[in-house]
Amino acid sequence: MPAIQPARLKIQAAELSAKATDPEEFCRSLHVFLDFYADRTFRPGQAGEPPPILPAYQVPKPVLRAVEKELSQFAGSDRTAALKLVDELWDVKFMEFKLIAASILGQVNPLPATSIFRRVEAWSGPGTEERLVRALVRDSLVRILTEDQDSYFQKVLSWLRSRKLNFNRIGLKAIPPLLENGRFEDFPPLFKEINRKMRLSGNPLKTEILEVIEVLARRSPDETAFFLSQSMYSAGDNPNITWFIRKSMKFFPPEPSRYLRETLLKGR
Repeated sequence: MPAIQPARLKIQAAELSAKATDPEEFCRSLHVFLDFYADRTFRPGQAGEPPPILPAYQVPKPVLRAVEKELSQFAGSDRTAALKLVDELWDVKFMEFKLIAASILGQVNPLPATSIFRRVEAWSGPGTEERLVRALVRDSLVRILTEDQDSYFQKVLSWLRSRKLNFNRIGLKAIPPLLENGRFEDFPPLFKEINRKMRLSGNPLKTEILEVIEVLARRSPDETAFFLSQSMYSAGDNPNITWFIRKSMKFFPPEPSRYLRETLLKGR
């Protein structure tokens, strides 16, 4: 892998982005570009993440960011062409191609939002790698969250209410960005859906639910602690709620954490 020279990288990324209106040519050139920066010494698992299932060039993050930055103006100005490029990129079975696709998708005009949501749903199916699901939620939905928060929230609720587990999963993953932007205040319907998901038998969504509770505990600790307490009282003998409370107490400040501890003692 050659050393990254910012000036040269910028020129290369600009030359690549100039081909964006021809998706097939862009993809051919992107292979050459990524091969140039490929880390051939990389060993799966050494970055702390599970080894990827998809083949990957393992280029440094600044290389991908340079391409995404150069494509941002194109993505924002020509929605139809950008979506054609996005679809072509996603069809290529290489990790970097799909990560760039997720990034560009998040830069196009978000209206109509259905075309964005439809791709996120289709591409985050049961066989999709975790890293890509995170990128689809974090990157592909960013403009919808920023510019049309209500549509974003309604879609999150729709995903949480779905009978499809992968829709539930992306719905839960989409909650932390919603909470972290600081403008969201409509907690009751969110608590209602999380309560339902916490009760699932053999819960396959434990990791995602705990991540949501952690963000809720930072954003609104007292309200979240009360929600968890009420969830335990209304759940009867469902042991899942107790498990979530025990696992999440560390996320709370001292006073709400003490309140949850007392809730557990009363529930014995």
